[in-house]
Order: sequence, then structure tokens, then C-alpha cells
Amino acid sequence: MTLAMKLISLLCVVGLFATISAHAEESFDPPVPGIDSAVVACLSQSGVAFLPDTDVICYNAAIFPEEFLKLNTLEPASRIIITSPGGNVATARGMSGILDRRDEPVTIAGPCMSACAMVILPGLSDVHIHRSAHIAVHGIAMMPFKRWWGWERNDAEPGALAIIQAQYGYDFKFAMYSSLTGHMRQHLTDQGIDLGFIDDISEEMEADARDFNGCRIDPTHYWGMLDREHLRTYLGDAISRMEDFAETWSDPDNQIYHTFGTSISDVTYIMQNAFEAGGCSD
Repeated sequence: MTLAMKLISLLCVVGLFATISAHAEESFDPPVPGIDSAVVACLSQSGVAFLPDTDVICYNAAIFPEEFLKLNTLEPASRIIITSPGGNVATARGMSGILDRRDEPVTIAGPCMSACAMVILPGLSDVHIHRSAHIAVHGIAMMPFKRWWGWERNDAEPGALAIIQAQYGYDFKFAMYSSLTGHMRQHLTDQGIDLGFIDDISEEMEADARDFNGCRIDPTHYWGMLDREHLRTYLGDAISRMEDFAETWSDPDNQIYHTFGTSISDVTYIMQNAFEAGGCSD
């Protein structure tokens, strides 16, 4: 887990009970005190292990083989709490398979980003969205080659040679991009999740990026927040509980993320290092 994500987890602990959300609505479920206590402990505990003196597993880590394989060695649990900045998409499919076999309730708390939001979350069958959650996908993930090629070239059209190279896999950057796209599409299909889960947010992020005049950067450097409507539309009954989590960049409960990113809309943002490296301006 990066230093930034560790800091976010700690800030989530500090702020979790410090304020009463101003946007609470009847459509959200009320907090569960016992789970709240476990979430606080998990956000303070890095790694993959049982919380002390409980039968609750805390997965507060990136999604890489060492971490998710450790999950496979742990005894059955009453609940798994997942907090993750993400990781490798292909690897996340392996972790999703482990979670399928374990078949235990899962609480998403704190940052659930990148592969956590794109692979782990849509693979769950009994998921509780905790009010500390920040759920964000990574990258405008569904661009076809021509649009991808022209993205940082003022929407120019690729020539015949570039198209042929892409078709035969010799554009290695696009091959990597489309490989990740393929993994996500296959995973969603395998889990019975409509492809709109990733297509809709990808299209929204692309529209936001086109409307933003401050820069145009690599499509993989944009982030998009998922809201309740999106989750309920595509995950349906897989969501067993949903608390009043931050759905937009301007949500007061999302302030801790402003240290690490800059928004280009109320849904889409760019991490600060990519924003600066891309010569972006507000």
C-alpha cells in the first residue's frame, strides 16, 4: 500500500465519526455499530489478517499475489473488510475467484480504487458499502484504437500503418491497454454483470475529460467515482447494505482525497502527480 493510501486510511479513521453527513437520505441503510468498530480497526491495520480477537478478516492492502494468496490461507470468517488502492487487473481476477470460493459477506470501507472497484466489487455477492468508502475506477478503459490513438494527438486519425500495427499487436502500449480492457470485460461477463458497469463510467469520464480545457493526458490517468445509482443499477441484490458514502468529489465527506487529486468534474479527477506531470491547469 502506498504512503498516500495509508494516510487516507488513517484520515478515514479520524473522520469516520467526527461529522454527521449532511446528505443522509432514507435510501441509505443506517450504520451497524459492530461493523463500524471493525472498520475502524481495519483501517488502522495494514496487511491481510484477522482482526485481533475476532473472526473478521481485514484486507487492507494492494491487490498483488502475495496479498491475495494470503487471503486464501486464512480460516473461514464471519466477514471480510476490504480496503485497497487497487493493483493488477489480471491478479484481481484471481482474488475475485478466492472470494467466490470463500463466499463470505464483504464490507467495502475506505478507498476501493482501480482493480478493487473494477474487478473485486462487481465479483461480490453479499457486499456492504460502508459510509467511509471512496469507490473509484481507474482510467478511461473502453476506448477503441482510433479514439485511443488520437486522444493525445488532438483527435487525429491514425494512418494505415498504425492501424495495421495495432491489429497485429505491434503497438505494445495499446496492446497492454486493450489486454486490461479484455480482462475486465471477461470478468464482468463471467460474473453475470452487465458491461455497462464499466462502459457507462468510462464514457462519462471521457466526456468530462473532453470538456476540461486544462489538459489532455494519457487516458489511463483519469479516475471516476461510482455513485449509488450506478452500483444499484449494475450490482442489484448483490448489495446487501449501502450506507451514506461519498458519491461525488464535492461531497464534504470526500475532502481527504483532495490532498491527492484534482477534480475536472464532480465525478472525474486526476491524481496530483499525473496532473502536474501532464502540465495541467485548473
